[in-house]
Amino acid sequence: MKRLPALLLLLCLSLPAAAQKQAACPYAAWKSGFKGDARAQATCLLRPVKLYARLGDSAPLPAFLAARIGQRTGIAPARLRAWLAEQGIAEADVGGPVDAPLSRAVGRLAAPMARYFVIHDTSYPNFLLEPIPAHINDASWDFNDFNLRNPALGGGPKGHVYVNRLGGSLLVRDFGTASYASKLEKDKPSLAGLFLHVELVQPRHSVPGGGKGNDGLAPDPGFTPAQYERLALLYIAASVRKGTWLIPAFHVVIDTGFANGHDDPQNFSLEQWDTTLSHLSAVIAGVDAPN
Repeated sequence: MKRLPALLLLLCLSLPAAAQKQAACPYAAWKSGFKGDARAQATCLLRPVKLYARLGDSAPLPAFLAARIGQRTGIAPARLRAWLAEQGIAEADVGGPVDAPLSRAVGRLAAPMARYFVIHDTSYPNFLLEPIPAHINDASWDFNDFNLRNPALGGGPKGHVYVNRLGGSLLVRDFGTASYASKLEKDKPSLAGLFLHVELVQPRHSVPGGGKGNDGLAPDPGFTPAQYERLALLYIAASVRKGTWLIPAFHVVIDTGFANGHDDPQNFSLEQWDTTLSHLSAVIAGVDAPN
């Protein structure tokens, strides 16, 4: 895999071919998306992710996502903008101006607006056979400092927003800018713009005996509460810009069926993210948050 030059965030190493020989979510090119309604698509695209990109069976979506995917958000851009200002959060930190349109599919007439919110992990740095340091969730860990390791300086990242383990976010491309970050989009360039990409900082180390330089093992738990909260805010902001709740997806599922695909995000708790979404969306909307 090509790595970003000397900087923060990389895509994971190539995976065993066998890990990719599994059923992909059915794609319907005529509708610029996957088959089924929004909830059915999300159910497939959020299948549990296991070691070496193996996928678990589809399971019912957790409550918040099940009730809202594909529905109107009910949160006005002005309300979100006011809440962000109250919290001292810049709109650039949540993907760009909250009243601006999202990206559109490139190279076609009447191009549809972005539909998918793709969750990645950076799979970097790889500590190989060394243990992952105990302080990765602290400000003292260099890879939580975007000023030291800014992927934008490397000229290589393809995602839109990066989220460190402290919950800080770094805008690389506005959600209004089409950019590919999956093998599906590389194979079908006209799809770029339908997918928004968020990278969560997550280090890796090697599975002993799993092949030289492999990065199969991730921390457990994989992500911090602060990361889930910023990811929830990014999803809310993108969905407010769309007007309807986007279809979330895991990177590995998007890439299923392509050689040398990816295995991220590892150890992602969909239930924890769903709970965070439920609480945060209620707070932003100004209604009583669920317990």
